[in-house]
Amino acid sequence: MKSIKIYGYGFLLALVLGTTACNKDPYLPNKPPTYVELVNNVDDYGGNNEDQPLLGKIKLMSYNIHAAVPPSTPGVVNMQAIAAVINAEQPDIVLLQEVDKNTGRNGYNKDQSAELGAMTQMNVAFFSATNVGQGFYGVAILSKYPLSNIRKQLLPKGTAGEEQRVVGFAQVDLPGRDSLVAMVTHLQHNSADSRLLQVKELVNIASAIKLPLLMGGDLNEQPTAAPFFSIFDNSFTRTCITGNCPNTFPSNNANSIIDYLAYRPSNAFSVQSHKVVMETFASDHLPLVSELTINR
Repeated sequence: MKSIKIYGYGFLLALVLGTTACNKDPYLPNKPPTYVELVNNVDDYGGNNEDQPLLGKIKLMSYNIHAAVPPSTPGVVNMQAIAAVINAEQPDIVLLQEVDKNTGRNGYNKDQSAELGAMTQMNVAFFSATNVGQGFYGVAILSKYPLSNIRKQLLPKGTAGEEQRVVGFAQVDLPGRDSLVAMVTHLQHNSADSRLLQVKELVNIASAIKLPLLMGGDLNEQPTAAPFFSIFDNSFTRTCITGNCPNTFPSNNANSIIDYLAYRPSNAFSVQSHKVVMETFASDHLPLVSELTINR
């Protein structure tokens, strides 16, 4: 056992050292998971890197993987297709949404984030949002470099009946004596009012983090949503904010932007590239990739 993540409303948002504990009964049917959840492989790869040269740039991906079920083959999990997309791009950090862990649905009862970590040789932190079957559904971080200080915060709901949404974040131990924080989220799909509540909480969480921060996810919001982005852009810098940003959804005929990558503070990084990967089979979202220069 290497690390844990502790979460729930009201925990201290400053990044601190974790503790270890064991959980005997993790299943809370039909309720948001609110227990201490074990993290299995947060430092399998890229360790002992303090004597290595500092990175000059970093490659970031956000990918809604649709529970690894290609839309053209309903009910059939295809982990190889998702892993192939990631391996082809070779990102340093991947921010995943719609990830299953031991749910049993679609005939698949494994831990998708752990499977992808093994298939891509990346460290993994999974953040459960809701219970599905006897398992969990949520978001995850993959990283070439070790992860620590792993935390999760439940995001507010507009109504009690809405799906629980979360934000997960972890410190990434970069080569040399250098680190940053990676953050991943997936916001409410059917309520602009709820997304406003959630983006305000994202800003509150990010403001307590003092290290440079990279974030991404499926925000379920169009760039024209002025009330939302007046809040978001006051805290984060999007990797693309011009009218030429590529559409991300749906993958078979992308006509909208709902997936984003961003960073803070604004002077910590400079955008070198921003693109979608035109991979239309593996998921209903196109993967979003940005390469950033690290400013020091």
